[in-house]
Amino acid sequence: TGELGDVSALAGHGPVAAPDGPTRAGAGSKEEPPAALSPDAGVEADRPRPVPPVLTPEAETSRGASSLLARFRRLMLESSWRQTRGCLMLAAANGIASGAALVSLLPASVALGSGAPRWGLSFGGWLVTFGICGVVAAVTEFQGQRRGMSGALGFMHDVHHAVGDRIARLPLRWFNADSAGTLSRAVSQEMVALGESAAHFMYMLTSTSAACVVVWAGSWAWDWRLGLLLTVAAPLFAGLVRAARRLLDHGKSVSEPAERELATRIVEIARCQGALRSCRAATGYSRLASAFDDGARASRRSLWWETAGNVVNGALSQVIVVAMIALTASYAVSGTMEPLVAVAIIGMCLRFTTMLDDIGASVMGLEERRQMMNHLDAVMDAELMAEPEARAMLPDPGAVELNDVVFGYRADEPVLGGVSMNVPARSMCAIVGPSGSGKTTIARLIARFWDTGSGTVRVSGTDVRDMPTAQLMEQLSMVFQDVYLFDDTLDANVRIGDPAADDEQVRWAADLAGVTEIVNRLPHGWSTRVGEGGRALSGGERQRVSIARALLKRAPIVLLDEATSALDAENEANIVAAMQELRRTSTLIVIAHKLETIAAADQVIVLDDAGQVAQCGSHENLVEVDGPYRSFWEQRTRARGWALVSRAE
Repeated sequence: TGELGDVSALAGHGPVAAPDGPTRAGAGSKEEPPAALSPDAGVEADRPRPVPPVLTPEAETSRGASSLLARFRRLMLESSWRQTRGCLMLAAANGIASGAALVSLLPASVALGSGAPRWGLSFGGWLVTFGICGVVAAVTEFQGQRRGMSGALGFMHDVHHAVGDRIARLPLRWFNADSAGTLSRAVSQEMVALGESAAHFMYMLTSTSAACVVVWAGSWAWDWRLGLLLTVAAPLFAGLVRAARRLLDHGKSVSEPAERELATRIVEIARCQGALRSCRAATGYSRLASAFDDGARASRRSLWWETAGNVVNGALSQVIVVAMIALTASYAVSGTMEPLVAVAIIGMCLRFTTMLDDIGASVMGLEERRQMMNHLDAVMDAELMAEPEARAMLPDPGAVELNDVVFGYRADEPVLGGVSMNVPARSMCAIVGPSGSGKTTIARLIARFWDTGSGTVRVSGTDVRDMPTAQLMEQLSMVFQDVYLFDDTLDANVRIGDPAADDEQVRWAADLAGVTEIVNRLPHGWSTRVGEGGRALSGGERQRVSIARALLKRAPIVLLDEATSALDAENEANIVAAMQELRRTSTLIVIAHKLETIAAADQVIVLDDAGQVAQCGSHENLVEVDGPYRSFWEQRTRARGWALVSRAE
């Protein structure tokens, strides 16, 4: 049997008080979602479902015309935006002061050479002006960089929260191999680069642009020839920057698919360590090795394009600088320009072209991060699963009904082929069948991790598509096969079932699920941290914590996916007792192979390989007639009777 998806506690279910722990997708089963999900088949006309976005380079570059600053603003809270806005205002002030200081050197040089005032000030006056501009530039630089860093940290904080809130509301089908790798990069290494954009590149671009405008205006006021020289140089530099950016963009597009594939394979090998080690393939995973090789080849090709871009942006720009210096020097040699003024103009030209280089570097730095922003936009723009805002009426609390449900993770690979079942309130239903028959898929559809291709799923008498996610989660508790515990105390992990529960209720659930026995032998009792994923506990112990969550929540409906598969015989009695308590207060839908659990069910539903209901009835009735259930029962009974005997001497 496949397992409930590992992002089930996040995908499509904003208020996650209900889930009792996500699991990783099972392998080798028709039920598991494929690497690239396509829209489900057979969508009902009156219930359209959103199609998950595809994170392709073509889709990403289509966003290029949008304002990068506006996209930063979209993800920021007001406090972070105030810091960033203040940073940009200070950057503009810094640029104006720096440009004014540079322009003041022209009249200062003439005043120094001639001894006469220029533009109303003597050399000493221009020296004071230069000093004032320098002080203003230094102060605004310090304050602007400080605010920029605060804004960058705020941006990263805001984005982590925004993305976390968003993915908690996305449908599970959005999460595929490509999106997992892209998302992991977007919220880790790329987040730092985007923060650098907010703190550094935007500041530099604003400051140098303002300085260039001041220098350009001052040059025209000083001498039309200097103004014309800078006016001609600016578009030439802009053209070179644009050409260099195109080369860099092409280089990035060459390496991006391989980088995305490598990130996906790294996530994959981290999640599948158990399966890989069992096959002795943990250190020789060919798909990861192939991704590394492809990434290296793509990086080499990308480097050629990026090198060409740097040559265009660097070497050719220096040709323009040399031409400007030569032209100015020729004026000085011919006597049409004073040597001291020529030196000042050459210095201004050098500084002006340096500022243009800085603008080009800032633009290219921001362009390189545009694709990173595209990854975040793919998450923030992904369509949520349609749901009503108003709470629905629940005419039959605790009941579950599937009516002619057809579903497939791929349009051409149906998993369920017209399943109908009715589970009355406060009854227990066991679902059995061969691997890949759709048992776990039924649980996923009940929890609305996916929508059906056709047919309806009703919980408490209402179609799951007609109630808000929060209300649906109030109806369900889920005990997953591979329980996930958060890196927190044992007490906090149990309280996920009901954060408002008092200590007495928590201890009651713990006693019944066998968690108290775990607490008594842990060094810090209830305050013991269980580690990320609950690695400090065994699989059976994590399972008991999950059962305690379900007991504490007291939801009308409990979904158990092989709830006893990870337990040894000594501890299984605790879980059986807990299941009896859950059965007394809730509807139980169990996916398991334990004979005792199946026999205790009020109703047994048998699925065949085609994902259809082959048999339905009580254990007593089904075991008496020929059919798949009787064959299954006899096979399991024979396997259970095996025993180890001593070898004869």
